[in-house]
Amino acid sequence: MNADAWAPPVLRTRRLIIRPFRVDDLEAVHAYAKDWPPTQYGSWLGGDDPSEAARYIADTVSRYGRPPRADLAVTLEGRLIGGVGWRQVWVAPPQVEVGWVLHPQAAGRGVATEAVSALVEHLYSSSDELLRVEARVAADDRAGVRMLEGLGFQQEGTLRRGASGGDCLLFGLLRDERLPAAAASS
Repeated sequence: MNADAWAPPVLRTRRLIIRPFRVDDLEAVHAYAKDWPPTQYGSWLGGDDPSEAARYIADTVSRYGRPPRADLAVTLEGRLIGGVGWRQVWVAPPQVEVGWVLHPQAAGRGVATEAVSALVEHLYSSSDELLRVEARVAADDRAGVRMLEGLGFQQEGTLRRGASGGDCLLFGLLRDERLPAAAASS
């Protein structure tokens, strides 16, 4: 991923606009962050304290323009309902980890699948050198596992006591394993 003239992308899908976070997104981020326990997403997302959501937004916006990491807002019908992001985990050959979080009210509507699919397609299409994308999901997150498998990710192992303190499953998707974007988002 070329750092020259890099800017966070704006991605559009059938239903979503995935865009850089803005400072004025604070209230919407806090609205979904407070519904998730810190043990599920770690301290980065916050919790009940609005100042933690403010810290997250400030940190996220300040990182724009400096890859290889970016968190992006997921909007549905003009309303911010969550986020997706990536960070580089290996330099040569390039490999990234993706993640997502959505407001619980958005669950079960295919929004995460649509957002993660668009992000993965963007990552692969913007870098010919990118070898693999990985994702981690709590071992008991059946919906997350189904989503990743539906996008073509393969389970590669279990991280005992992962970042959330519970076991996490590690999934990977190699460049030549990815499904066509149209099939994944339908």
